Amino acid sequence: VISLETPMATVTKESLSGALAKRIKGLEQCIVVDTSGGCGSAFELYLVSKAFEGVSLLERHRMVQDLLKEEIKQIHALSMKTWTPEQWMKKKGKLPKELIGEEEKKGDDK
Repeated sequence: VISLETPMATVTKESLSGALAKRIKGLEQCIVVDTSGGCGSAFELYLVSKAFEGVSLLERHRMVQDLLKEEIKQIHALSMKTWTPEQWMKKKGKLPKELIGEEEKKGDDK
């Protein structure tokens, strides 16, 4: 049997990060953690955008899930934190340093 469908590319933290950066207007922080051990089936997202202001948590998650609907077809587990810039300023000090370490280094280059 021959399949005419185009095989889907494997989802990686880099591909998710790139897709989110293109699809969420005003994305200020995008931290993607592969929690699957490298097989690309489980991820944690930490997203910061003004687009989340005035939007309920449930609606924020629906927004992200809708933007990633093709990628989600290949993912077994996805958890996310969706914060406004104000919420991020309050929360980032409580996150593990190794989680935000790379993002902080990127900001130093500006």
